Amino acid sequence: MATFKALNVESDNESEDEVDNTKEIQIEEALKLYQTALKYHSEGPDSFEKAAEAYNDLLNSDIFKYPESFSEYKRHELYGDSLVFDSILQDEFDAGPVQIASGNDSAPNTLPQILHLSYKNHGRFLLDTLQDWWRKHGPPPGQQSTSHIVKALENFADALDKEDQDLDLWLRTASVAALLGSLRITRFCLEAVLDGDDELLGSILRLPGLEEGFAGQQLRELVYKLEDSLSLMQKPLSSMKRKKLPDTLKKRLNPYAFAPLPSDVPQPPALSVMLNRIPEPVPLNLSKWDWAGIGEVVLHHFMAEQGGFIEFPAGASITINIPSDVSEQQDVAPTVDNSGAPSKGTSMPREEEETIAATTESPVGLAKEKDSEHDINMEDQEKATSAKIEDTGSITPQDSVPSQSRKRSTDSAGLPESAEGGRVRSKRIRARESVTESTMTESAGPNLAKQLEYQLYSVIHADNCLFEIINDSFERLGVTGLGSPQELRTLVMNPDASSTESIEQAACDIFKALQSGAPKIAAVWLSNEAVDLGGMTREAGLNAFLGYAKSGISQACVKPLLGSEQLTAFANLVNRQRLTIKEVAFAWVEALLLPGLFPTHVSSVKESKSSYMQFRWGDDLKRHLVQVIVNFDDYIYERSVERLAELNARILEVRTRSEEFQLSKDDVSQIEMMETLFELHLDIYSLIKHPHSGVDAVTQILQSDRLERWSSLARDGMQIRSDCDPDIGLDDLALRHIWASVFQMSVDDHLQPEHVIYAMEDLKIIFRSLDGPIIEVQNNAVMPELSVAAIDRELARISMKDFFLRVFDQDDKDPVAVIESLEPILEPSQEASSVVEPEMSGNDEDQADSQSSTTVGHPPEASTELQNFRPSPHQEMRRFLDTASVSLRLSLWQRLREAYEAIEYPPKVVSCYLRSIETLTGEFKTAAYKDCVPAERHVKLLSRLRIIDEVLVKILQIIRSDKTAFDCLSYEHLQASMSAISELLRIMTAANFFEDLIRVNHTPTPRFEGSPNGTFLMITARLHDVQLRAWILQYHLLKEGITQTPEAFPTPSDDLFEFIRHVHYATGVRGFCHLAGRLFLRLAKDEILRLDDVIDSSNRDTEFAQVLYDLYGLKTFDQPLDCHEFGASPEVLDKRTALQLLPFIMSQAAKINIKDLPKTDLKVTIEKVHGALGRPKTNEDISMNRKILTTYFKSPVNPISLFNCLKGVGSLSTKHIPDQVAVAASKGWYYLMGNIGLNKFRSQKRLTPGPTEDLNFAQAFFLQDLEYSVERWETWYRMAQANDSQLEESVSWNADKINNSSVELIHFQRAAIHCYVMAVACAFRDADPSSETMTKVSEMYADFGNRIYASSREPFNMAAFKVRENEQKYYSGNTLYQNIPFSPLSEYTAWKFSSVLFRRAIKGNPDKWWNYYMLGKCLWKMYCANADAVFAAVSRGEAPPQVKGPTWEEVVEAIVSAIEMLPEKKERHQPILEPHYKLVAIVHKLFQRRAVDHEKGEQMLRETPFSQNIASPENADDWERYIIAVLKALRAADKQSWHHRIVARSAHVIYDDNKEPVVALAAKQELTERIFTKTMAVQVWKPENERPGRHFVYTSRYTRFFVMLLVQTGDKTNLEALARRVRRKTTDFFEHSKLWQDLCLSYLKLLRYSGKIRILDGHEDAVFKAINNDEFQVRAARLEAWCQAPTTQNPILDVLRDVIELKRLNNGLMKALLIDDLIGDTYALLYETIGPTLQHLPSEQPQQQKQHMQHPQLLAGQSTQPVPGPLAMPLMAQVQVDGPSEVPPNSNTPFSIYHPNQLQAPPPPQPDVTARPRAKAVGRREIQRKAEACAAKPAVPVAAPTTIPIRSPPASGQPPLLTTPRFSPEKATAEPIPPQAPEQLQVPNSGTATTAASVANVESSAPASMHDSADDESELSELDDSEVQEMREEIEDIHDPEDEGASSKPMFPYLQVSKEKATKTSSPRDGNGRDGIAEEKKSPT
Repeated sequence: MATFKALNVESDNESEDEVDNTKEIQIEEALKLYQTALKYHSEGPDSFEKAAEAYNDLLNSDIFKYPESFSEYKRHELYGDSLVFDSILQDEFDAGPVQIASGNDSAPNTLPQILHLSYKNHGRFLLDTLQDWWRKHGPPPGQQSTSHIVKALENFADALDKEDQDLDLWLRTASVAALLGSLRITRFCLEAVLDGDDELLGSILRLPGLEEGFAGQQLRELVYKLEDSLSLMQKPLSSMKRKKLPDTLKKRLNPYAFAPLPSDVPQPPALSVMLNRIPEPVPLNLSKWDWAGIGEVVLHHFMAEQGGFIEFPAGASITINIPSDVSEQQDVAPTVDNSGAPSKGTSMPREEEETIAATTESPVGLAKEKDSEHDINMEDQEKATSAKIEDTGSITPQDSVPSQSRKRSTDSAGLPESAEGGRVRSKRIRARESVTESTMTESAGPNLAKQLEYQLYSVIHADNCLFEIINDSFERLGVTGLGSPQELRTLVMNPDASSTESIEQAACDIFKALQSGAPKIAAVWLSNEAVDLGGMTREAGLNAFLGYAKSGISQACVKPLLGSEQLTAFANLVNRQRLTIKEVAFAWVEALLLPGLFPTHVSSVKESKSSYMQFRWGDDLKRHLVQVIVNFDDYIYERSVERLAELNARILEVRTRSEEFQLSKDDVSQIEMMETLFELHLDIYSLIKHPHSGVDAVTQILQSDRLERWSSLARDGMQIRSDCDPDIGLDDLALRHIWASVFQMSVDDHLQPEHVIYAMEDLKIIFRSLDGPIIEVQNNAVMPELSVAAIDRELARISMKDFFLRVFDQDDKDPVAVIESLEPILEPSQEASSVVEPEMSGNDEDQADSQSSTTVGHPPEASTELQNFRPSPHQEMRRFLDTASVSLRLSLWQRLREAYEAIEYPPKVVSCYLRSIETLTGEFKTAAYKDCVPAERHVKLLSRLRIIDEVLVKILQIIRSDKTAFDCLSYEHLQASMSAISELLRIMTAANFFEDLIRVNHTPTPRFEGSPNGTFLMITARLHDVQLRAWILQYHLLKEGITQTPEAFPTPSDDLFEFIRHVHYATGVRGFCHLAGRLFLRLAKDEILRLDDVIDSSNRDTEFAQVLYDLYGLKTFDQPLDCHEFGASPEVLDKRTALQLLPFIMSQAAKINIKDLPKTDLKVTIEKVHGALGRPKTNEDISMNRKILTTYFKSPVNPISLFNCLKGVGSLSTKHIPDQVAVAASKGWYYLMGNIGLNKFRSQKRLTPGPTEDLNFAQAFFLQDLEYSVERWETWYRMAQANDSQLEESVSWNADKINNSSVELIHFQRAAIHCYVMAVACAFRDADPSSETMTKVSEMYADFGNRIYASSREPFNMAAFKVRENEQKYYSGNTLYQNIPFSPLSEYTAWKFSSVLFRRAIKGNPDKWWNYYMLGKCLWKMYCANADAVFAAVSRGEAPPQVKGPTWEEVVEAIVSAIEMLPEKKERHQPILEPHYKLVAIVHKLFQRRAVDHEKGEQMLRETPFSQNIASPENADDWERYIIAVLKALRAADKQSWHHRIVARSAHVIYDDNKEPVVALAAKQELTERIFTKTMAVQVWKPENERPGRHFVYTSRYTRFFVMLLVQTGDKTNLEALARRVRRKTTDFFEHSKLWQDLCLSYLKLLRYSGKIRILDGHEDAVFKAINNDEFQVRAARLEAWCQAPTTQNPILDVLRDVIELKRLNNGLMKALLIDDLIGDTYALLYETIGPTLQHLPSEQPQQQKQHMQHPQLLAGQSTQPVPGPLAMPLMAQVQVDGPSEVPPNSNTPFSIYHPNQLQAPPPPQPDVTARPRAKAVGRREIQRKAEACAAKPAVPVAAPTTIPIRSPPASGQPPLLTTPRFSPEKATAEPIPPQAPEQLQVPNSGTATTAASVANVESSAPASMHDSADDESELSELDDSEVQEMREEIEDIHDPEDEGASSKPMFPYLQVSKEKATKTSSPRDGNGRDGIAEEKKSPT
C-alpha cells in the first residue's frame, strides 16, 4: 500500500520490496494513460497521432510486463510446465480496487479489466486508423494492410484472453478474421458468441437479441457455405429458423463497414498467385548477442518446427535480427580478455550427457529445455529490439539476461525516479548510491582513507588481536599462521596489487567474487543440492580416474573466450542469402569450425585457426554446438560427403590430365572441419559411454554409428590431404587425427586393452620423435592436451584400471582389503604432494611438463628401455597420484574413509576428512587454479568451499560424539591440517573485509541479478557458518597440539581461553558469532566452564558472561558496561545447561551487593535460569525432612536449646539427600533465590502495608535449601530474618493481630528463634574464620538478641516462650496427668541471654552502636529487676536476696559506648537520638531511685553533647529543671518530631514528682504540643530504630496518661473527643479494649464529678421502688416534656445526655453496667428533684374527664372490665407488638363499629373477694427508656400542611371513620409520619405520650445511623439479672385488672430518639475540616 512519509526520516524496518514492488501506483498510472488514450481516440482522426502515442505509452507501462499480464500461451512458453494456471491469477492478479483519478464510476479498477479494455480499444484504434487511411488514400498494398489487421487481431485476442464474456468483441474479432480471410477464426468467434449451456443457448435462439441473432444467422450461412452438413443437422443450427435479414440491417449490424460480413469470407487466392508470392523471412531474435545465442535460437526454431509447435511458410527464409547498437566494426578483431566471465571449461560432462540423451530421444524435450541464464521469451524480444546489448569479448555474468521476475525494481521496470514518472526509489537505496558515487570520486583522497580506518577501527583492532594470538600459538606448534591482517586487507582492497603468496590469490578471488555479484556464484554457493563431497562418491572417483571428469588442462588454458567476434558479418551473410533453418545451422557450424573466419594477429593466412583451436568456448556455446551437430547430423554429414566427393572428383579430373593437384585453402579448411567434427563426436561418445552416465543403450549405439561415420570421413579427408601434399609430414592436424584415432580405440569395447596400450606407446614414440610437442585442444574434454605427459597419464590410467575398478567396486564388501590397498598409496602421496605442490606456483607450462616427465621417470632418449623396464605398481600409483586431479584424490580419500567407517574406527575417519581438507585447500595454491580466468576461479573457489563445509560438519559431529577422534593424528599430520585450515581461514577473512566495507557504507551491497534481494545476506551467512566451523575445528586441533607438546605451552588453559576469547570478539563484532547453529558459542560455554584455572579470572568471567548473553540472552555481568551487543539471537535455556551455569551465576551474584542485586540485569537472569530448572522433584526423604522442619518451627522454645546453641550444640535428625537428587540445592541455588527475595523485601521503603510475596518466596526457597542440608548456618540465619520480617510486617501497620492474640505472631516468633538457634549452633561449628563471615555472624548474634529481647517485651509479652495447653505432654505416674515438658524461659533469663548475644555481636563488630545500645537496655532491665526484687523483700521485712547482676555503672557504660559509636551526622539526615535519650532516661530513673545524686547524674549526662550549654543542677530540687532542659535539647534536635518518647518523658518528669492540678496542666500542655492535637488525634509514629509494633504500646501508654491528666484537670470536652477517637481507632492502640475500659471509667468518674452525682448503692431503687407505675408514667411524661423544652438548662440533664451518648458510643465494647448505673442515678436525681416541681401537662385534664365519663364505675371503686381507649391498636397490630399487649379490645375501631356483636367483650367476671396483688413496680428498663427519652434533644417544630387531630368519638354516638396506619419495624424510619403540633395530640396516658414525643423527635431528625441501631441492639441484647427479674414481674402482672386499666404500652416500645444528628453536627474537627486522627498520624516506616 502506498503511503506518504517524510523524506528526512529513514525507517529501519522499511524494506525495498515494500517500496519498489507495490503495484497500486503502477496500476493507477496505467489508468491515467488509458483514459488519456481513450480521450484522444474519441476525438477522431485529428487526434490519432496523440492517441497512438498514448496507446504506445500505455502498452509499454509496467503492468503489461507482469507475468500475470501475459497470455496463457506466452506464460507457458516462459515458465513451461512449472506454471500453475489456477493460482497465478488468484494470487497475483487481483491487486484490489484502486482509486481512479477521474470521476468516471465505470472506469476499470482491477488489473484484468485494465488489460482487457486496453487491448480491445487499441485494436479498435488500429482498425479506425486503417479505415481512415482507406477513406483518404485508398486501400494500401495487401502486405501492409494485412500486417495492420493482424496486429488488431492480436490485440483482440489478448483482450479476449482476459475477458471472454465480451460478445461485442467476439463479433468484432469475427469481422476482422473475415477481413483476413480466415474461415477457421471467423467460425470460432461466431460460435463463441453462442457459447453456453443448452438452456441458455435455447433461450438465446428463441428470443435472441440483435447481436446474438446476427451471429447465429452468420454462423449458419458460413457453415452452409463450408458445406458442413453434419453441423447443420446438429443443435443449435438445426433448431434455428431460417430467417433472412435485410441487407440494410446486416450492414448496420456489421461492426466494420469496410470489412465483409463474417459469412462472406473471401476465398483464398489461386495457387499460381501463392507460388509467385515471395514469403516473408522468419526473423531470429537472439537472447544474447553472441555465438551461443545463435545456436540456441536455431535449435529452438528447429525443435519447435519438428514438434509442430510453429509453421513456417513455404519457402520462408531465415534472417537474424541485428541489434541497433551493434555495428560490424565492433566485432571484427578478436578480443583477448583473461578476465572474462566464469566458465567451467570446455565441457560439462554431466550436462552434455543429459543434453545428448534428451536431444537424441526426443526433439520436443530439447525444445522445452531452458537454461536458467537465458530464459527469455522470443516474443518479448520482438517487441523490445531496442534493448541494449553490450558487445564485449566475454560473456560476463553481469551481461547475462536475467529471467523474468514478478518483482520489479525501478531499474528493471525502466521507471523514472520522479513523482510524475513513477515510483520514487527508496531513500536507503538513493543514500547508498550517493555514498557509492562520492566514494568513487574521492577514493584517492587521504582523508577518506583515514575516515575509513576510523570507521573500521573495531574490526581492525579485533583482527589484529586475533591474528597476534593465533600466530603466537601456532608458531610454537610449527604451524603456518594467519599472517598479517593489514597486509591481507591492503591486498584485497587494492585491485592493482599482486599476490606474492599462492594462497593470497584465493583470498583476492573470494573478495572479488562477492564484489562482482555474479548470478552463478549465488547459484553455486546457495545450491540446495546435497554436496557429494566434491565428487568423492565411487562413481565420481571412477569418472575422475577413467578420464571422464573435467580436465584441468582446459581450465588452465589462457586462450581468450569466444564472444561475439565476427558475429555481425556472419549475420549479414545469412540475411543476404535465403537460407533455411538447416542451412543456417550448417553455416553456423562452419563459421565455428572452419579456419579463416577468425584471423589471428599474425597477417599470414596460414596461421589462421578456427575458433575450435583459437578460442575457448563457453559452456553455453559448447552445449549448443553439441546439440546442433547431433540434431543436424544427417544434413551436416550429407553436405560434408558431398564436398568430399566434389573434391575427389576434382582430383580425379586433374590427375586424369596427369597434373598434380594442389589443395586450396578452402579444401584444407573443409578437411580440418571434418577432423574437428570427428573429435567432437569422439568427445560426445566418450562421455555418454560411461556406465554411470545415465544415457540409454539406444542413444549410445546411435552416437557410436555417428562416430564411425565421421571417423571414416575424416580418415578419407586426411588421406586425400597427405596424398595431395606428401611433404606436409606430421603437422598438428595429422597428430590430432592420429591421437583421436588411438583414443577411439580406447572406447571400443571390442578391442583388447593390450592393443590399446601398444597403440599408446607408439603414439608416445611419435610425439617423442617430434621433440614432445604440446597441442592444446581446449574445447575437447577427452583430448584437451596432446603431449607426452598426457600419454603417460593415459597409460598409467589404463594400467591401473583394474586396481581402481576394484577400489571403486560397489559390490566390494571387504573394507580391510580397501584399506590395505589405498592407505600405503595415499599417505606417502599426501606427504609428497605437500612438498611438491607449493613449488608449482608459477604459470609456466614447462614446469608442469617437467613434473610430468619426472613422474614417468625416463628421458625421451630411453624409449627402447621404456619397453623393457616397468616400475612397481605402488610406484606407478604414487607417481600417478602426484599428477592426478583433485577429484580423483578426493575420491580415494573418500573410499578410504568409507572403509574405515565400515569397521567403525572414527579416528581414521577424521584423519581422512582432514586429508580431504588439505587436498582441497592445496588446490588453491596450484598453477592450474591460478591459470584459470577470474570468473572461473570464483566458481571453483566457492564450489570447493562448499565441499570443505560439508567435511567440517562431518568432522565436528565425530568430535562431539567420540573423545578418541584424534588418536590417529600424528604430529606431522596435525601440523599439515592446522596449516590448511589456517589458509582456509585467511581466505574467509578476505570475505569479512568486503563485508566490513558494506557495513560502513563504503561499498554498495552487490545485487545478484535474477536472485532475491537478500541473496547477498544469504551468501555471507553461509560463509560465516563455514568460518565458524573452521575456527571450532582449529580449536580442537590446537587442544590436541597442546596435548602432544605440553612443554611448549606452560599455561595451556590461558592459551585456549585467549583463543576462544579473541575468536568470539572478532566474530561477534561482525555480528555472526551465533551462526552455524550456535556451535561456537556452545563450544565456548563448555570450554570456559572447563578452564577454571585461568590466571585472569575477571577476564574469564567477563568473557563467559558475554558468551551466555550471546547464546541465551542472559546478562550475568557484574559490570553492565562490559556487555557487547553482537546481534546474536538467543536460544531457549534448557535444564541441563541451567544446572551447569549455577556455580558461575552464583559467583557473579556474590560480586554484587545483595541489596542491589534485584535492581540489576543479573536478577532477571537468575529468574530465567530458575525458570529453566523447573519444579524440583520430591521424594520421600525430602518430604520427611520438610515435615521435620515445619514441626520444629512450630514447637515451643526450650531454654536448654538456647544455651546449648551458644556452645555449638544443636541439630535436627533429617535424612541425607544425595547431590544428584537435589543438584540445585547442593550448589546453594535456593539459598541465593531466597536471599534475593528477602533482601528485596527488606530494602524496600514501605509507607503502606503491601504484599509479602517476596518473603513467602524467600521462606519457601530457604526451606528447600534446608531440606537438602540442615547444617548451613547462613540459610538458618536468613530464614530467621524472613520470619522476623513477616512478624514485623504483621505488627507494623496496625495492632489488630496484637490485640487479638494472634497465634500467627507466636509462630513467627518461634520460627525465628528456632532458626536463630540452629544458625548459631551451625555457625559455631562450621563458619570459616574470614572477616566477612565474622561480620555476618556478628550481625546474626545482634539479630538474635533483638528477637529475644523484643519477644520478652510488650506487645509480645513472652508469649512465644510460654507453653500452651495443647502443647503440654502427658506423663504417667501414679495417675496419668498432663504437664508442661519444661519450664518456660523467664523474663530475666531472656534479658540475660540477649545480653550474652549482644556481647558476642560486639566482639565480632565492635564499631556498631546498636549492639552497645541494646546491651545497655538488657542490662538496665536486669538491673531494675534485681533492684525491684531487693526493694520488695525489704518492704516485706525480709532479708534482701543475694543477686548477681549488672550494676548501673555497666548499664551507663554500655549506653555511653553506643553514643561514642554513633556515625557522624550527614547532611539532610536526622541524627540518631536513641542512645542519647536512653542515657537521659536511665540517669533520671537512677536519680529517682536515689542510686545517684544530682552531681553524679549531671556528670554522666555530660557524655551526651545535648547536655552542653545547660547549667548544672544546683541541688536535688533543681534536677527537674536540668533534666527537662536536656530533654528539650534532644527535642530540638528532632526536627521532624519522630521521637515521641522525648516528649512523653518530659511530661512524666513534670508530673511524676508533684501531681497537683497545676502540674497536671503543665504536663497536659507538654503532651498537646507534639503528641495530642487539638482534635485529640494521637501523633505517635515509629522512629527508624524502634522495634516493630512498639509504637502501639506507647500510644496506649500515652493515652492512659493523658486521660488521667484530662480527668484531673476536668477537661470533659477533650476527654469526650479523645473517647471518640479511641473508640473509632481500634487498630491503633495496644490492648484497645482495656484502654477503652479505662477511658470509660475515667469518663464516668468525670461525669459524676461534674454533675455532683454521688455514688450511692441503691439510690435508683430507693427512688422508684415505692412508686406506682401510673404515677411514674405521669411524672415521667412531665419530666420528659420538661427535658425536651428548648429553654431547659440543667447540669444533671447534660450529664444524662453525655452518659447516654457514651453508651451509644460504647456499642457493647465494654459491659454497660456502670454506664447504666450512672444513667439510673442521674434520672433518679432528676425525677426526685425536678419531677415534683413540674406542672400538669395540658393533655392530662381532658383525658381524665373522658375516663370519668366512660368509666364511672372506676370512680365508684367498682371492679369492672376497663374499656379501651379510642387509640388502642387493632388485633393485627397487637400481634406485631414487641411484648405482651395490655390493651383490651377497642370497640371504637371500624370493625367494632359495624360488627358490635362479634367483638363484644365477655361478661364481666364476678368480683373477687381474694386479696388483690401488689401494684406493678417501675422496671429498670422502663427507667432506661424514660431516661433516653429525656436525653433526646428537643425537636424543632415544623409547620405541617395539614393536621388531623386525634379526637374522641362525638357524643352523638355516630362513630367516625378512623383509619389507623400500620407500621412495621422496618419501615418505621424509612417512612416517617409528618410531625404534629403538641397541642393537637390527645394521648390517653403518659406511655402513648412518650411514644408520640419520641416519634415526633425521630421525624424531625435525620434517619438513624448504623451506630444508633447498633446501640439499640446492644441495649436489647445485654441484660443483667435485675433486668431479667423485672421483665418476669411485668409478665406476671399483665392480667392485673388494676394495672391494665392504669396504662397501656406504646405501639413501638423500643423506638428511641436518636441523638446522632446533634452529636454529628457538634463533633470536633481539625482546622482543615477533616477528622483529626487519621489525617495527622504519619505512617510508620
